[in-house]
Amino acid sequence: MSVQQKTFSEDLWDKFESVTKKVDNGKLFTQTLSKFLAKQHQIESSYAKSMIKLCKDKSYAPDMEMGTLRDGFQSYREQLELIGALHEEFSNRLEKLVTGQIDVYLEESRKQRKALIANGEKCTKDLKTAESNETKAKQNYEKLKRKQEESHEDLSKQPPGAKEQKARKNLESATKAADKADNEYRESVRQLQQNQNRFYHEEMPRILDDLQRFEVERIDKTKDWLLEICTQAEVIPPEVIDKNQKIRRGIENIDREKDLHDYIVATWSGAQRPQEAQYEPYQSSVLSPSFNISSPAGARKSGDSSLGSSTGFSNSSSNGNLAATANGYQNIDQQHPPTPHITNPPAIIHSSANTTPNAMTTPPQPVPIYQQPPSQPAPPIVSLSKNVNSNSINNHNGNNNENEDSVRALYDYNATEENEITFKANDLIKVVLKDESGWWQGSVVGDPTGRVGSFPSNFIKSDAPNQKKVDVTGSKCKVLYDYHPDCEGELDIQEGEILTIEYEDEGWYFGSNSKGVAGKYPSNYVQCLDG
Repeated sequence: MSVQQKTFSEDLWDKFESVTKKVDNGKLFTQTLSKFLAKQHQIESSYAKSMIKLCKDKSYAPDMEMGTLRDGFQSYREQLELIGALHEEFSNRLEKLVTGQIDVYLEESRKQRKALIANGEKCTKDLKTAESNETKAKQNYEKLKRKQEESHEDLSKQPPGAKEQKARKNLESATKAADKADNEYRESVRQLQQNQNRFYHEEMPRILDDLQRFEVERIDKTKDWLLEICTQAEVIPPEVIDKNQKIRRGIENIDREKDLHDYIVATWSGAQRPQEAQYEPYQSSVLSPSFNISSPAGARKSGDSSLGSSTGFSNSSSNGNLAATANGYQNIDQQHPPTPHITNPPAIIHSSANTTPNAMTTPPQPVPIYQQPPSQPAPPIVSLSKNVNSNSINNHNGNNNENEDSVRALYDYNATEENEITFKANDLIKVVLKDESGWWQGSVVGDPTGRVGSFPSNFIKSDAPNQKKVDVTGSKCKVLYDYHPDCEGELDIQEGEILTIEYEDEGWYFGSNSKGVAGKYPSNYVQCLDG
């Protein structure tokens, strides 16, 4: 249904002030629209930047998880970041619309609108002035015409003589004044007619038509701006739907059975459960005072005698090193030191959850050799060297023994024999005797009893300043197993490859391959080459 066309000039010729107010309100509306869209841009931009920043924040990365659950959440973060980018693009377009179109229009139309309103106000003022002058001239003309009539009537009543002459002069003056007022009145009418013609037929209609065109342009532009915003906003929902569908697929792909299976496979060490504990009867490891080292067959059975000392040493001297075992006595040279070993070394420890187990044969894991305590050592060996007797051991607390070393306990150790000492991890131990068997003699620093006893040497590390460490800097090594890195900074190595070592750091080497690619790799995946 079409609306009958009406115009400001034809239908609102007498409503210039109302038209002016309409134009001013249009300006205020456009300014309000500009401010609103600018605020919308700020909100969209802030939301987009906050969302993108949240999705890029590494503290929310699912590195602690693994498998499909990690992948599903990572997909959610990635797609949400893309949605944030859509809002950021939309906010940028809003900003361009406000600053590049609306604000420019307001500035350009300001002078035109101001000029049109000023011309209309002048035209209106001129008409009102002409109307006022015409009214005053008419009133003066009518007043003087009545005075002329009165003077004429007065003259007709006077007899000839002096009074008649005076009345005639009054009539002449009144006639001149009335004629002058008549001319002024005619001129005011002519001026009013000109202003009426300008106001009703010439200038004011043009002004009203220009103001109407001005309003038409403003409304059309505003409509175009809002439609452009709708067009830009309509791009977002389909994109968001697409991103949400990808998020949904990632979440639907979460498989708890697979995740738990992969975790078990990656963590599984292959170790067997230990055998059931068995009761072992006590067997004495005390030395017999009358034992002859040249005749092992003459050793007494365990439990026949005791040392009679808390140190576990005999009061008699000996010409050789002796050792007591659970089955009797034998020469110390036949003993072997307990070797620390890790039956099932722990898996590689990484910050990433992407670790997957190697199929078939699993190479040694790159961890320091003492990640966990050694297995239970052999029964302690009580021994005496040629140069160490019970008296020198009992005097170990003095400052005159230059051979004493200080060692630090790596693990807790609980004595299982009377001649052993108990200590905790990180305790400091004074060593008074180091035996090839792997069982040393010493006392725990700070023990009020000052008791000296045996302890396994693979439960301690030396604090001696002159302890030598093999320097591998600049050495070559050969790769024994393939290793594929899971973390940034690690080097991909292949079996048989020759690498250069720059330095060692807690079970890891840092070096480079023949192509100059550098990184760290597990030291127990390679074998150092001599020379």
